[in-house]
Formats: sequence, C-alpha cells, structure tokens
Amino acid sequence: MINVKSLLTGIAVLLIAGAPAQSCRLPADADRLAHEVVQRINAERRDVGLHPLRKSPMLSRGAQMHACDNAAHNRLSHTGTDGSSPGDRVLRVGYGFAFVSENVAMGYLRPGRVVQAWLHSTGHRRNIFERRNHEIGVAVAVGRDGRRHWVMNGGMRRIERHASRLTR
Repeated sequence: MINVKSLLTGIAVLLIAGAPAQSCRLPADADRLAHEVVQRINAERRDVGLHPLRKSPMLSRGAQMHACDNAAHNRLSHTGTDGSSPGDRVLRVGYGFAFVSENVAMGYLRPGRVVQAWLHSTGHRRNIFERRNHEIGVAVAVGRDGRRHWVMNGGMRRIERHASRLTR
C-alpha cells in the first residue's frame, strides 16, 4: 500500500530541490555603498538649499528588489521584469506614497561615480533635486556579468502630504 503522506513529502522535496534559486548577489559592502550614495545626494541637495532626505527602510527594500531584478537579468530598466513600475514596487513593500521617483544605473563601481552620472542626466538630476522627495532608499546588486546595478527611490508618504496641507 502506498503511503500518501510519504509520497507527497517526496514530491515536495523534489520540487524544492529542482526549483531554480532566486538569489541576489550583493557587494560585500552593499550597506556602506548605499549609505555613501545617500550622503552624497544629501550633500548635493544641501548645496542648493534643499532639505536632506531621510533614509526609508521601505524605499530601500523597494530599491533592492528592483536592483536585484535588473541584476538577475543583466538589464537597465525602470520597468520590472514583471511589468511593475517604481510605484508598484514601493507599494508592495508598504510605502503608501503621494510621490515617488526612481533613478537606475548600471556598471559604476563607486558611489561618487554613480551620483555624478545621475547629476549629468536631466531626468535623474531632477529626481535628486525633487522637492517632493522627503525620503530616500538606495540599493546595489551585482549582475551575472559582475556589473553593479544601482537603484535610488525617492518619495513622500501619502500622510506627509496631508499633514503639510494642515500646517499651512
């Protein structure tokens, strides 16, 4: 007689073992690299009289998901491989936003280089100096080819917008 429980357990083990690993390679110093990007962006914002951005764990998680997706597919895009937009991705991690922005880059080894590249790109520069950004999340992942994939998410939570209207 066949033991159904053993059979199902065996099938589950085979399916798990045969499933492709969904992993994301990070540089050993990924947290330091992301922190340095945030510091450099805030220095640029201070130089033009804008408030510094607060680091948001939720925006960082959304940025990390997208950096990993781009790295896994060796591509540079604002659209996820599942068709998601920057707004879709930050909503998935619980960031209810009134405004969200995203910068992406690929291939830069150092934080200073990626920030400089963004500053020399009209759209990315606009995101760095966007007044509606109150928070920031930055992430980096390493693609199969060894290139670094960077993502910066800027945002303002929905509740912040309502609170700022009340204080006027």
